[in-house]
Amino acid sequence: MPAHKLPTGETAQTEAASAYSIVGMYSEPTDGEFVRHVAILADDSELEFGQPAAVWHMGPPLEGGARLKSVHLVGSMPLDLDDVEGIHDWLEDVLKDPPPNPFKRYVVRPHCDWHIAPESGRALYRRFSCAGFVLECYRSIGIDLVNTDERDLPDVDFDMLVKAYPEIEKERVLARRGLSRDDLGIGGNGPWRLVLAGYVFHALDKITEEDPRSDPYTPETATEAYFRGPSPSRGG
Repeated sequence: MPAHKLPTGETAQTEAASAYSIVGMYSEPTDGEFVRHVAILADDSELEFGQPAAVWHMGPPLEGGARLKSVHLVGSMPLDLDDVEGIHDWLEDVLKDPPPNPFKRYVVRPHCDWHIAPESGRALYRRFSCAGFVLECYRSIGIDLVNTDERDLPDVDFDMLVKAYPEIEKERVLARRGLSRDDLGIGGNGPWRLVLAGYVFHALDKITEEDPRSDPYTPETATEAYFRGPSPSRGG
C-alpha cells in the first residue's frame, strides 16, 4: 500500500492497517505536510487522521507499545510470515539491555550506530533517530527503503533541522537528558547530511506489488521531508 494520508473524521471513516505498517506524524502545529516523526504500528489498527495509535518507535526514548499522540500518514508493503516473525524478533531484541540513561540511545546523525564501551571496545547498544529505527527494522528482513549513505544525501540547513528536531533549540532540555548537539551528531552550524522522516514515505510511495523490494530510494533535496500523499477519498 503506497504511502498516503489517512481519512479524516469529516468522512466518518477509519482505515484498517496491519501491524508493522509504517505511520507518520506531521509537525505540530502542522507546517504544511512536514513529516516530523515516523514509527512502526504495534498492532492491527483502525486509523484516523490526527488520532492516536500504538507504535514501536524512537521517541526518544526507544519504546515498544507506546502511544503516539496522532498519526497522519500510513504506508506498508507485502510481508510474509517470515517477514513478520523477523520484524517481531528484531524489535524484541533491540529493546534489550537499555543503558542507564535511555536518551543515550537517541542520535540524529548518522541514522543508526553502535555505542562502543571505551574501556573494552565492546558494542553495548544501538542508537537511532526515529527514521533510523524504522529503516534498520526493515533492513533486518532484507527490505532497504532509503539510501542512507551520507555521500548521497541532500544537505539539511539549520532551519530544516529545527523543523525536524525542535528540541535541539532547547539546550536545557537536551542537558536534562544528558545530551548535547555534538552527542546527536549535529554539532556546529551545518549544513548536515542526514536522514529525515519524510524520506521514508517517499520511499514507500514508490513500492509496487510487482516490485516491493526495489533499490533503496535516494532523496534529491531536503524538501522531501514534506510528504502530502494521496488520501483515500482522492483514490489514493
